[in-house]
Amino acid sequence: MSDKRPWSFREIIIVLVAFCFVLFINGAIPFLMLPTLGQVVWSMGFAQSYATGSLIDLHVHDFGIPNPAAVAFGLAGVWPASLLIRLGLHTADAYSGMVALWLALATYSAYQIARYFNLARMVSLLAAVAWMTMPIIWAHAGYSMLSLGIALLSFYFLAALRLFIVEREANRLSFIIIATYFASAIIAIFMDGYTFMMFACGSSFLLLYSFITRPEIRNIFIKVVIPVHTASFIAAYILYRAFIGKSGFTAESIDMFRGWGLDLSFIATPTTGILWLPDFLGLSQTRNGEIYYGDASVWVTTFSLPIILLGSWAWWKSKQHFKIVTGVFCIALLSFYMALGPSLKINSIKPEYLNLQVMPAELAIAPTFNAWISENIPGFNTMRASYRWSALGIFAFWLLFIITQARKDNSRRFAVVSLAFLIILNMPNFQITWKKSVAERNMLQQIDKQLVTTFKQHINPREIVSFIPWGNDFFANYLAPKVGFRTYNIGGDKNLQAAIVSWPPTMRQAGAPLDATKAQNALKMLIDGSADVLVIPYFDMLIRTPPFLNIDETKVQKHDQLREISNISPLSKRKAEFQTIIDTLKKLPYIEVLESPYFSSIRLRHQFAGPENRLALLSSITGNIKYPIYFGENFKNNASGSLLQNGWYHLEAQHVWSQSVAKLLLPIPQNCGINTCHAVVNFSVFGASTERPVKVIFNTMNKDTPWNHTIAIASGGQQTVKVPISESEGVKTLSISVPNATSPQLMNAGPDPRVLGISLQKIELSK
Repeated sequence: MSDKRPWSFREIIIVLVAFCFVLFINGAIPFLMLPTLGQVVWSMGFAQSYATGSLIDLHVHDFGIPNPAAVAFGLAGVWPASLLIRLGLHTADAYSGMVALWLALATYSAYQIARYFNLARMVSLLAAVAWMTMPIIWAHAGYSMLSLGIALLSFYFLAALRLFIVEREANRLSFIIIATYFASAIIAIFMDGYTFMMFACGSSFLLLYSFITRPEIRNIFIKVVIPVHTASFIAAYILYRAFIGKSGFTAESIDMFRGWGLDLSFIATPTTGILWLPDFLGLSQTRNGEIYYGDASVWVTTFSLPIILLGSWAWWKSKQHFKIVTGVFCIALLSFYMALGPSLKINSIKPEYLNLQVMPAELAIAPTFNAWISENIPGFNTMRASYRWSALGIFAFWLLFIITQARKDNSRRFAVVSLAFLIILNMPNFQITWKKSVAERNMLQQIDKQLVTTFKQHINPREIVSFIPWGNDFFANYLAPKVGFRTYNIGGDKNLQAAIVSWPPTMRQAGAPLDATKAQNALKMLIDGSADVLVIPYFDMLIRTPPFLNIDETKVQKHDQLREISNISPLSKRKAEFQTIIDTLKKLPYIEVLESPYFSSIRLRHQFAGPENRLALLSSITGNIKYPIYFGENFKNNASGSLLQNGWYHLEAQHVWSQSVAKLLLPIPQNCGINTCHAVVNFSVFGASTERPVKVIFNTMNKDTPWNHTIAIASGGQQTVKVPISESEGVKTLSISVPNATSPQLMNAGPDPRVLGISLQKIELSK
């Protein structure tokens, strides 16, 4: 519908009110609300790091060290947020501002789609609001960029419609249409992987359908449209691959696809506590993770029966008038088919004995026969939350309803009533939305005032920090650039997978659960200089639950106590859990432990700081260890744990296995003269035989007294090697390399996947 008249003041006010309503529903009004907390802490760590670095450096250097870290998804969100931080906005407002900007683009795009199909201005605005208030968008706010990616389906498919729907006589397309399509593909892949796949699949299907059903435009499709479409997605993939440094991510278990598959009952009946009107009318159903597979996102975001019915009606009414509607209808059906996952579920409830989120195949009603796609096709095999495909289906049904309104015989009143009904039906409880979003913003500000301030009092700028036990540590992202330290820890499962391979072995061994042995082993990082400070946090680094005690979000969502957020406090149970470990570390004479309300920091005493002092400390520690030294259960209870440096697995009953490369410290007794003593290393080699001899290379790393020795081992029996040691060396570092090390699993000798080098049993002294 061509409408060239200028916008009236009244229309402008209506547009602003409508957009503010969209921002409110999504909890993203800058300076007032924050959509979520956990993902903000994760993503704004990257934004804060960008804001303190170069404009063109898109990797972070504060967390996930030693290598620069690339944000696994959401660059299109965190980089603009970093610009807002540079302008002086608080982190919370930078995030809300960034979300508001992308929601504005999504709203405008939905409006333009409606205008493209000749809806009136105000009806188009109503249609845009109807799309932007779908629960599939705002109920995913806790997943940050996924929510934005779903909202931006309107932008992506507006670009697709403008590229694909060409006139019969057209022989070229404008530069703006082509450039917008390229931009949409690049924005999609750098915003969120799920919605990039939806855009790629949906647009490819729509292109193919248009090519088949409209022979009159095949010439321009072959010359322009297909090359532009193909080049856009190839360029997007190449850029993303270059950014993250690899071609993709690890495929997930098919049982996870099944557990996070869409249950048909979730489509038909909303979940209690999510939508205001169904709750008021008593039409909602109570659901929780103890009963249903997957997590809450599967059942709180997927109520969509009304738009499915409207979209299906629209297709039936218009399939003879508009060729495109059948193509869009097929996209909707295929999307919901993929959303089901590998198995059909209709109110499928866990048996009492099963306490898992994933779903075994034998408990499903029937297979859907799409498991092969999820297991074998790249891109599809990482979309583990199958239900999210429903986002594309919901958008397609919304689009069907919009296209149908292009018919001249359609009632404008019916369109207005239907869209208004959708908006009212999909509204959350306003009071809860307001209180929760305001509380999230207040909480982030309190984190800055209390937690960040406390860290600044205990950690110096540029120090290397290791949080133990490590995990999926969202808070590491946020605290490192805010405080100014560097850390191995990083949040985001994909970022964690990328970082962990380059960590010092001692850091890798300090994962949960933390005990006294692991904590003492982690002290090696202080002694060898890998870290300056160890931190044992008393709060949840992943923010799976509210990380501080005085706010319970389950109560917040039910009603009222958000005005009481003025102070944050640690988790007392977590502090009590680590108290014995902390008390043990305090007894070590070379360790300084400082406790704060939120964490304990562990570092070497100041007299042992610096490389020379650390070496003297190492000599002192190893000098107290007496030969013979046994590596078994008794080994855990003495101070010789510091002998095993990098490249060792956990101690076993009578020995300890090395990896393919390992380092070992050898104590130097005071009565050893030059070249008069030998440390006799007793070991065996995994997988050695006459048919498969294994070479073991020993060499010392001392510059003044180098020594190396190579042995070819042809049996799995006991072996020895004599290493010369002298009193003048202070401490000796022995490097052990087994180039052909392998695992029991690879040799069909058992299920153990570890690559095993030597089995170290004991070290004796020979004079």
